[in-house]
Amino acid sequence: MGVKNNLKLIFSYFKLNLKKEWKYKSSFFMQIIMMILNDLFFIIQWYVIFQLVDDIGGYGFNETMLLWAVAAGGYGFSHAFFAGAWNLKDIVYEGKLDVFLTQPKNVLINVCCSSTDVSAIGDMIYAFVVLAIIGAPWQWYFIMVPAMICSGLIFLSVYVAYVSLCFYVKRGDAVANSVQSTLNKAGNYPPAIYNTVVKGILYTFIPAFFYTFIPAQYFFLTPNVWWILGMIAVTIFWVVLAFVLFKLGLKRYNSGNLMSGRL
Repeated sequence: MGVKNNLKLIFSYFKLNLKKEWKYKSSFFMQIIMMILNDLFFIIQWYVIFQLVDDIGGYGFNETMLLWAVAAGGYGFSHAFFAGAWNLKDIVYEGKLDVFLTQPKNVLINVCCSSTDVSAIGDMIYAFVVLAIIGAPWQWYFIMVPAMICSGLIFLSVYVAYVSLCFYVKRGDAVANSVQSTLNKAGNYPPAIYNTVVKGILYTFIPAFFYTFIPAQYFFLTPNVWWILGMIAVTIFWVVLAFVLFKLGLKRYNSGNLMSGRL
């Protein structure tokens, strides 16, 4: 029942945030279009690279584009539905959590859903554009939805887990930003190019491969039910870990005594 109510809350927030952004229709569509165009430049970049080399770590142009599609979809999903998470460090440091603490809903979900990045919708659309460009089979368009949800939840949860350091130390967000940057960059390449130690890190403490490679490889290229179940398990693990670390950090929160409210 709790999960159902939280899902309803997430979608209610999303619809409300979209309504607010929709007031400025030109800006709404411009943000989405510009993000799609920005992402399309990476296709040109990789096309040029693959004119010079046959493959990178066993991946050709289509496979590499699939990695980037999953990454864009996951990033887009996390920022479209949970953009408020990236304001968490300011909310903690400035003592602005008070207003969220007074509401009868989960604090972390309230914070994460408090805003929407409209341009992130362009990232999600781009994921499907890439599938069209590489001539993907029709079933891949349906598979992309759960793939981007798992990828997006990992991207979000890993960031929240590390940014919870803000409750303990000043500039704790620097660690979260570094981890997020590694997820974005390292996850866009096949594991074959990394050594054993780096692979171990990118499967565990910074799960970049679960952000992109695992869903790309085992949801699309070589479907494997065990890896899919493993992907779901890892996603649940990081989501739970994010909630636990945030809740532990919340015990050290110092109120800013701000008189404010939210509609």
